[in-house]
Amino acid sequence: MAVIGLLMLLLHSWAVQAQPAQSMPVFVTASFLDRNRLYLENLSREEIRIFEDGKPRDVEFLASKEVPVAYGLLWDRSMLPEPFADPGAGRYGIPSATAATNVAYQLLDQALGRHAGWVAVYDSEFRPAIDFTQDTGLLKDTIQQLRGERLREDPVLYGALLTAVKKMSQRNEKRRVLIVFLDYLDIQTAGKLKPLKNLLSASNVELFFASFAASKTSSSHGLPPLQSEASLRELAGVTAGGAFFTLQEGIEELGRRISYQIASYYTIGFQAESSPDRPAKLKIECTRPGTKVITRSVVPILQ
Repeated sequence: MAVIGLLMLLLHSWAVQAQPAQSMPVFVTASFLDRNRLYLENLSREEIRIFEDGKPRDVEFLASKEVPVAYGLLWDRSMLPEPFADPGAGRYGIPSATAATNVAYQLLDQALGRHAGWVAVYDSEFRPAIDFTQDTGLLKDTIQQLRGERLREDPVLYGALLTAVKKMSQRNEKRRVLIVFLDYLDIQTAGKLKPLKNLLSASNVELFFASFAASKTSSSHGLPPLQSEASLRELAGVTAGGAFFTLQEGIEELGRRISYQIASYYTIGFQAESSPDRPAKLKIECTRPGTKVITRSVVPILQ
């Protein structure tokens, strides 16, 4: 009887292993640069190859600007002026909150206005200001009215990012773009980069940072400027997003570059066999000579 039981267990194990993996539709974004580091905007589906753990997958969907986008605009509350307070001047003669507002308006007008988006702030928690809406005017009014208040605790991005990614993962849009407006990355979040990178690499959220640090001196709760920049680039990089800094470029140029990068992405759909307990490596290639591909390295599993 023991032998029969062992044989049945082995047969069951073999049957489970022999079952084909369940496939699911996955949508990822990628941008493509030519030899002159300019974004390619005229690629065809036949020019793109995609691999999951080294196995080729058929490109079933390819689109660019016409894809619906769910986006979120998340603000570090410490950079916002307190109600009725004079916010003071930043590096360009205006406060960082005003500079961030100008960039947000620019993005709404150039890249995000046709889509559904939300606005929130974070301190020690994620605090929504307005839920998903396609009313650009309402979003602008909400941003204009954002205010800080005397904080009892320093802002921590970590928990807010967890909530924001979860919120974005509940949407049906094939693209989900999260833009964080801040001065510096806080020290607590910097100590949790590894779990954050794991979360972001497995999500289908494109993460962008817009940093409005007014000087090369960090705040009491923020990283030193160079460390902050490196960490923000590292976090955004796992999603094929980007990090941009007013210390390196002007306000208008920052908004233009973010808008241009968001608009340059292709959305690629294929049938994946990944699962939360079995993540797969992702590789995208372009057959056009000299092309560099910017994308994530892991197949997203959050749908």
